[in-house]
Amino acid sequence: MKRLFIMMAFLFVAFSLWAQEAQKGIRFLEGEKWEKVLELATREGKCIFMDCYTSWCGPCKALAKDVFTRRDVGDFFNANFINVKYDMEKGEGKALRKRYQEHIIGYPTLLLLDKEGNVLHRMAGFQEGEVLIAGMKAGKEGESLFALRERYRKGERDLSFLKKYMQALNGAFLKDEMAQVVRDYMGHIPLDSLKNKEVWDFVWTYIKDPYSPQFAYVLDNINHFKYRMKVDMYALESQFVYALGRAVRECTALKKDEKGRITGLADEPEKVKVIRELLRKADLKQRTEMRIKLYIHDLELKGAWEKVLDYLQMGREIGALEYADSFRDDVYRYMALTCTNRGVLEQVLAEVEDLQRQSDQSTAKHKMAYYDTLAMLYELLGDTAKAKEYREKADEREKALRKEFEAMMK
Repeated sequence: MKRLFIMMAFLFVAFSLWAQEAQKGIRFLEGEKWEKVLELATREGKCIFMDCYTSWCGPCKALAKDVFTRRDVGDFFNANFINVKYDMEKGEGKALRKRYQEHIIGYPTLLLLDKEGNVLHRMAGFQEGEVLIAGMKAGKEGESLFALRERYRKGERDLSFLKKYMQALNGAFLKDEMAQVVRDYMGHIPLDSLKNKEVWDFVWTYIKDPYSPQFAYVLDNINHFKYRMKVDMYALESQFVYALGRAVRECTALKKDEKGRITGLADEPEKVKVIRELLRKADLKQRTEMRIKLYIHDLELKGAWEKVLDYLQMGREIGALEYADSFRDDVYRYMALTCTNRGVLEQVLAEVEDLQRQSDQSTAKHKMAYYDTLAMLYELLGDTAKAKEYREKADEREKALRKEFEAMMK
């Protein structure tokens, strides 16, 4: 009898522990009729937390598995909200998706609603537990995204407020709006405010426009940021190199029509002047590559084809254009369309054939192909058979890439 009692006690304790473990995390009503949810919220005087998800959404699954199951998350949400979740492509979820479509910007979307069903706050995407709790707590206490946005609209601009507003925007995955808030802020503060660490920490990741005064100011005072403020120079340099590289691509790009046919070459002398000056005074990685690209672009506009080839060759020899395959190919294609010197075109053909041979011998998974350029050159030089051969190779490659992309997206 005693043994039976001990066994029953053991089973009771084990069951209690299991029950406690099972209760941790958020207790959701799933797929419940919306009218019943509103009635329950009114009866208990609570707001509603709604997880809007789909069955195919990876971040939704991660949120359900790794965050909603946490005890601290469950303790907060179970005590404060009526928690519901809906597959937005099934049953009750379809009607709710339509009802709240202006707030559901992707999946998962996490909504906080009052007992009448009005949206108070919104977050989107995967959120860590602490961030989710803090975001919904702020929404419950009157510092929701919408309340902060209204305060911003009315002109509130002190930095402590802007930080809270940015957190709310980030939680709702409103990246464009975040960028605009910071740009507006930078436009209304003196440039030397960037030397204030609190201001710097708030804005620096948004200094990405090479034509902005902030970009030039940082480069002019780079030693102060490096030695006095001890900023993360690796991150800053990576950001600035990327921004300048993108600007160089835009300044040197081929112009194309709606069918992808080349119609000319970008000609932005004022922008090129700004970028060239930034590169002159900036000791950044890839500076030599970008300066050579701009110089070659100038030579293209002048039609100085022999010099174009000389600088392309020099860039390869010194390693400055080692990873500039697309740029070189654009230069060759523009020459094929514009240059009338047969000797130069034959030299270009020889160089492109050599590049294609190197690419064919490469073991890299994704290799550069110059088939379109070769087809253009052979056609210009009168070898229609070779032009057709390379045109077919270009078509085959395009089909293979499209097939690979479609397989990846499945």
